[in-house]
Amino acid sequence: MSSPQNNSSWISWFLGIKGNEYLCRVPIDYIQETFNQTLQVFGDEEKWYGMIHAGYIMLERDVDNMHQKYERGDFEVCPKLSCRQKALPVGPSDVWVKSNVKIFCPRCNDTQPHQRH
Repeated sequence: MSSPQNNSSWISWFLGIKGNEYLCRVPIDYIQETFNQTLQVFGDEEKWYGMIHAGYIMLERDVDNMHQKYERGDFEVCPKLSCRQKALPVGPSDVWVKSNVKIFCPRCNDTQPHQRH
């Protein structure tokens, strides 16, 4: 995880893993400038990328990435057969592994466990 090119290759691989479609690509410069010290401390890349992603998507300019994924249908749909509305992933907790990702249906105004994994 030492060079930007290695980081970029790892991130591309990681985002391609089934189950990681909820994540958007975080630019390398954001990772390096914001979390440079963290990158040197963590050995669990999945954990630090999740933490970086959580901070990144909260920035006003970067909410658009998640909106685009929503519009493309990259996330699940509501599991209720009578609804099937596009849904959004939500993290009920910001504490690592405290809870699983859930999906939120804006039509039902309800949160459900996700179905893919």
